[in-house]
Amino acid sequence: MQPGWFVLLRSQGLGVACGLATVVLLGIGSFVLAATRDGASAGVDMDDLTAFFAHPSLVHLWLYLLTPVLALYGVNTLLATWQTVTRKVRRGIRSPGAYAPALIHVGFLVALLAHAVGGLFGGARGEAVLAVDAGWQALPGGREARLVAVDVERLPGGMPKEVRARVQVRHDGSAAVDERVVGYNRPLAFAGGAELHLLGDLGRVPLAELFVAGETCRAIEGSSCVARGAEVRVLSVALPGQEGVEPRVHVLAGGRRLVLALGRDVPLANGLPVRLQAVHPTPGILLRSRSAPGNPLALAGALLLVSGLLAMGRRFFGARGQAPDEEGLADAA
Repeated sequence: MQPGWFVLLRSQGLGVACGLATVVLLGIGSFVLAATRDGASAGVDMDDLTAFFAHPSLVHLWLYLLTPVLALYGVNTLLATWQTVTRKVRRGIRSPGAYAPALIHVGFLVALLAHAVGGLFGGARGEAVLAVDAGWQALPGGREARLVAVDVERLPGGMPKEVRARVQVRHDGSAAVDERVVGYNRPLAFAGGAELHLLGDLGRVPLAELFVAGETCRAIEGSSCVARGAEVRVLSVALPGQEGVEPRVHVLAGGRRLVLALGRDVPLANGLPVRLQAVHPTPGILLRSRSAPGNPLALAGALLLVSGLLAMGRRFFGARGQAPDEEGLADAA
């Protein structure tokens, strides 16, 4: 005979209570986050949970209560599912459809785990600016990217409605290039979504056109270009009026910091002359990189959920307009 506390932990009533409490607390949290966006919740970003515990506040009491509720919900689901599966195995039931509710329950547990992993171990990993006609820019994760073109569909008022940025991606130093399309709801994603590069902003950025001993190279602030075997890194671009009438570009080449002005040759360390040909605006985008280790788990949970629904088949969707049978509903609860 099982002890009373164990029976309570796996009871359907406890599962329903935890589900209702989760809905109520999440509803409260949505209003609290919106109301305190510029205050206690200013540090909360996307699915990051660490901000709630770095600076505890009574405003976030809903989340502190939600944490044990979800933990209890997970334990309840795990015990109830285990009991159902073991009972069916003892009875010799082999039909895949009979174990469909268990697949749905496991998918739910994996989804809970995905939220915990993503919220505790994910986070921002920096930013990168890509521009048309500029060189490769380093991304977190050992990759490089460059912008090929930007197509923007705008609303009548001029605000962007849809963005399609064609981006080429390669592993650092690799010859293999993969072209992707990036948009507001279409990030660069790698490793099953565990590594994301989201479109943060778009506009025009100053592009420096340099001339090294007869060969042209172009770069924006923070990126490099190579000409005649010399690598020149653009540190900053000063537009007209910032450091004088004409634009100036601060570069790093051969370990030396140089200031380039329009049409004036400056010798590099190897003696080759370099000069600034022009500074002109070019379309650019801002990518915000983010680590999201919970995404592959969330995908696995979704696949389990879909598999469970498909395994249920006629029991879930009904046959010829008939309602699902009572046993299927009881197992799925």
